[in-house]
Amino acid sequence: MKWIACLLAVTACQSGNAEQPPAPRATGSSTVISLPKPQLTDAYRADITALCDAIRLSGAEDHPADERWQVVAMWLGPHITSDAGHEFLVAVQPLQGEAKAMALESEAKRVGLAKCDLANEWRK
Repeated sequence: MKWIACLLAVTACQSGNAEQPPAPRATGSSTVISLPKPQLTDAYRADITALCDAIRLSGAEDHPADERWQVVAMWLGPHITSDAGHEFLVAVQPLQGEAKAMALESEAKRVGLAKCDLANEWRK
């Protein structure tokens, strides 16, 4: 059941058809985003790593641009396995563009990753 929620969250955020909540609050030149900070377990670290590498791992890079997000969404369901990983996806779902990219990039750094390819895609 969790993978369905994950799939819907990722698909909705990429489709542009989901109702958007209020934008994150801006403070000066930065945006404040409050996301849960789960304990850094091996399972959560693996989930964030999988999320950052989802385009490559899912094979989405081999599909036309208009099909990539569907491929990623279908792949994420069974590959994000921890509750904290699912909660992170739900938390970033309403964000867009730079705010969403920064949230994922920050979490990737928190778990020890030097880069996050999906964050770069979300910036486009």
